[in-house]
Amino acid sequence: MRDSTFALTCRSTFTALGAALVLTACPTEDPPPVSDTGTETGEPSCLDTESPGPDIVINTDAEIEELQLGECVPERIIITSTVTNLTGLSNLREVGILEIRFAPTLTTLLGLGNLERVDTLIITGNNAMPALIEFKQLASVGSITITGNSGLTDLGSFPALTSARRLEIAGNDDLTDYSGFEALTSLTGSLELWDAAIIENFVGLENLVSVGGDLRIEDNKVLTSFDGLGVTSIGGDLKVLTNEKLSECLVEDFAAVVDVGGATILSGNKVALCD
Repeated sequence: MRDSTFALTCRSTFTALGAALVLTACPTEDPPPVSDTGTETGEPSCLDTESPGPDIVINTDAEIEELQLGECVPERIIITSTVTNLTGLSNLREVGILEIRFAPTLTTLLGLGNLERVDTLIITGNNAMPALIEFKQLASVGSITITGNSGLTDLGSFPALTSARRLEIAGNDDLTDYSGFEALTSLTGSLELWDAAIIENFVGLENLVSVGGDLRIEDNKVLTSFDGLGVTSIGGDLKVLTNEKLSECLVEDFAAVVDVGGATILSGNKVALCD
């Protein structure tokens, strides 16, 4: 899946009743390279190194205390296993890759609230964590992945984050909305919202207007509307697939008013008679 494309102006249309609706744009040109964080601070950082060290795997609270990490860590930090307390990481400001994964006893991310830049943030498989935190100073992020946290009900907030490269939120069974990303206005890469069990709309993403890569909305069990989704421009493909409660009429209406640079693929949504 590509993260961004720039479309040419000509376009052809193919429509098949009862099958996927596909609008295919002309061949695209590769865009110029973009910063992994999607932002340019102009300030030097340890993250700019081309040769970070080996992964730092943290399995226990004691290991956090032993490591005494500095403010900037270019390596991948993996927090997992029996970790329960992250307050020993409160001095962290910049991290290359931060993964919080499969930590069954971790209930909070308190201790990470001073982060300012993370090139890749992954939060996955943490089933005892009901809420993320307010990342008050986190203004520079490349990719954000929040997946498979079955007890998560609250995404916290990212008030300083206006642009990023990629955002994926999926498989968080107790999550009710996308609140927390109200400051986000653009992505240079993809937006992937899929496998939501109880989310009915896109509240929280009202100010996100530009997606440079693909927009994927797939397999959301009770999604019934596009309310809250501010996207008007998609550089890559638009994919709206197998959302069983989302009327295909609404899907087609949404596709008609969004500028799509790639293909538009609409399939498996709720069958309905459209006006």
